[in-house]
Amino acid sequence: MATPPPRPGPAAASAAVSLLDHLEHANFAPPPPPPPPPSPTTVLTAWSRLRDPNSTSPADALAALETLHHHRRALRLSSAHASLLLPLLPLHPRLVATLLAAAPHLGPASVPASLPFAPRLLLLGARASAKDLPGRASFGEPASTAKNPAGSGEPADGQDDDPVVAVGRILEDVERGGQSIDDVDHLALAGVGYALASADEVQFRRIIVPLLRICGRTGNLSVGVRVLKLMEWLVMGFIESRKMRNAQVLFEMTSPEECEGENYCVLLPAVMLACGGLRALRVASARYRLDFDPRLKQAPERTIQFAAERAVLEGRPADDQHILVQCVALGLSRCGQVAFHESVLRCVCMGLLKELLPLPDFLRRSVQNAGGNSNEVIKAQVNKHLDSVLFKEAGPVTGVLCNQYSYANDKAKSFVETCVWEYAQEIYRHLRAAVLLHRGKQDGLITAIDKNAEASFLMVVVFAAEVAKHRLNAKSSEGFQPEVAARILVAFSCVEHLRRLRLPEYTEAVRSAVLANQENVAATALFIESIPSYTELTSEPDLLALDRPTTYNWYRDEVQTSRMLFYLRVVPTCVSLIPVHTMQDKLASIMFLYLQHPNEKVTSASHSVMVSFLSSGSDADQDDRAALKERLAFYYIKRSLEAYPGLTPFDGLASGVAALVRHLPAGSAAILFCIHSLAVKAKDLCETANVQNKSLWRSWEESTDPCKKTLDLLLRLIFLVDIQSFPYLLKELAQLVTLLPKEGQDAVLDDMHTHVAESDDVTRKPVLVSWLQSLSYLSSQSSRESHSKAKSATASVASDELLDRAVARL
Repeated sequence: MATPPPRPGPAAASAAVSLLDHLEHANFAPPPPPPPPPSPTTVLTAWSRLRDPNSTSPADALAALETLHHHRRALRLSSAHASLLLPLLPLHPRLVATLLAAAPHLGPASVPASLPFAPRLLLLGARASAKDLPGRASFGEPASTAKNPAGSGEPADGQDDDPVVAVGRILEDVERGGQSIDDVDHLALAGVGYALASADEVQFRRIIVPLLRICGRTGNLSVGVRVLKLMEWLVMGFIESRKMRNAQVLFEMTSPEECEGENYCVLLPAVMLACGGLRALRVASARYRLDFDPRLKQAPERTIQFAAERAVLEGRPADDQHILVQCVALGLSRCGQVAFHESVLRCVCMGLLKELLPLPDFLRRSVQNAGGNSNEVIKAQVNKHLDSVLFKEAGPVTGVLCNQYSYANDKAKSFVETCVWEYAQEIYRHLRAAVLLHRGKQDGLITAIDKNAEASFLMVVVFAAEVAKHRLNAKSSEGFQPEVAARILVAFSCVEHLRRLRLPEYTEAVRSAVLANQENVAATALFIESIPSYTELTSEPDLLALDRPTTYNWYRDEVQTSRMLFYLRVVPTCVSLIPVHTMQDKLASIMFLYLQHPNEKVTSASHSVMVSFLSSGSDADQDDRAALKERLAFYYIKRSLEAYPGLTPFDGLASGVAALVRHLPAGSAAILFCIHSLAVKAKDLCETANVQNKSLWRSWEESTDPCKKTLDLLLRLIFLVDIQSFPYLLKELAQLVTLLPKEGQDAVLDDMHTHVAESDDVTRKPVLVSWLQSLSYLSSQSSRESHSKAKSATASVASDELLDRAVARL
């Protein structure tokens, strides 16, 4: 190993803050910045209250101590200050012990045995490093050089003059006593850390063994997090002070062989210890450009693998199993890349989906326990999870999952993929029910759930992108696996309601999956078969087995609408590969159900699907596909015009009509039905508009009225329909124009003349010129004779005969 540059003192983490401050918060965020320096008046007032106990109430004394504790980093204690604090040590041990630890040379010569566990360890540990600056430790200096620094000659704790020995004795007594310990807070761990930094190898072992047993007995994740941070601090200090033997001893004492004979709960702190040590090795290697012996890193990795095996094999019914899975996942998020191991991959997957992002569980409980005070309880649980270290580390743990997955064998990859895809489907089922039940009633709960849900969405997207990189890449060593494309798209459809932004990973994964679908019939069939059935789409979720005052309206189902919108956007990319029977049995009913959806994005996507299907072709089922196109065209036009102009977007309708007249056989009955239906719709719209808008025809050119748009569409069809349908279209148009009032006839005829004049269609233009002349003549004749009802009727008969002769000439 290369020699590091000289650097006195402990790990870098404690260079800026003391070990006590480093361990105070049970998360991986850097310690918060110190509060602004207190005013002299604030500090003097606090000390003066402590000086006169007779005139100061207990509450005032406590407030003064809390003020001093808050500003402890800015304080410089003297012996006079220490004399004020020592009498208060038994009353307020945690506040006073923290203050005294900042100046260990002023601490008590004998630590009272009556003090609680944590302050005793802190004071003893601080005494072990008293010859250093506050917050620093001697890292490997003999403990005897630090004993009894106050020079009192009294034995620490009444038993040992050596504080390191005293720390070991306290831990052994607590460990043997078997009393219940719920927490080992940062005070105690800081004291142990200071003692370990000064301990020799024998003392080191004597302290570590009971420490692991005590911490494991707590079953507390916060303790595990602090153990990781403590061990990172220790190992970093050993590296900087060139005491690598202590680091080796640390890893040896948590090896699988040592843990095998211990109680199961020892694995909890042991795996965090291993992860903390690995992190220190990684940081030191990068910072000082050191090359460590590979065996040094392999030792803690074996501990992690052993813990993961136990967590996976024994299931997760007990609380200890929950904590172990959490510890493995969180520890790996901090220690950097480790060698692939199947149990590690499975354990990280389990921890991420069940412990760090338990969204399906929250959703299920919010539905099953709805009503009364239960919603507030669940909301409090969700918000508490948002603030937890588990949730905050979901992103890094997702990175660990992807890294382990990238090195996994095919069996392990398939297992994890299945877990994530099923997780996405669970989210869809439970989120659909929760939103339907709580929207508008428990919006606070929905908001809290959304924050959790966003992290779940990001996890699914990032993992799917990693899967696409390996499974949908023709150059991958595992080979191209197109069926995975369908599973990725189905998973994305399930979490589409949670998408708030388009990530690069999302775009790349969708692009890879769509390309694979376009080239593989089996993958396309798998994707289409995953579309919910008509019955499922129009029925309420199974989870909502509740007596509710309102009925289920499928078009108000937000989550399901988002999912179907995703399908409708993807289907056009692979519609040519969809078998005819699948198109008819599943997709057609879905598409037409959504044609009248109140969400314009959904209806527009439905029209796009129809356009894509009408434009598609396949040699294998060409005749069947053509027959289905014609059958569906009738229903498509009927459903679209029923909802126009209310729900049907005109652009969608126009694109569908254009595709219909272009791709159906010449003279198709469906084309004639489309023309006739449009003409009838235009007539009805014009009659309505003429009543509601008296100035309609005077502003016709700039009008955006639906009747104007429909007539424009009919005029556009003049140059799109096949030659066999052409005469029928002209007849329908002529009949429509003659029914309009004089102002309307003139306005529409002007439009027709403009369309014909601008056309370069040499085949149709001569015919259209003759037809327009005849239609203009009929219009003028109808206008002259409109003053007499009898003459008008005669003119109408003559007009029809003239129109028939004009169309016959075509």
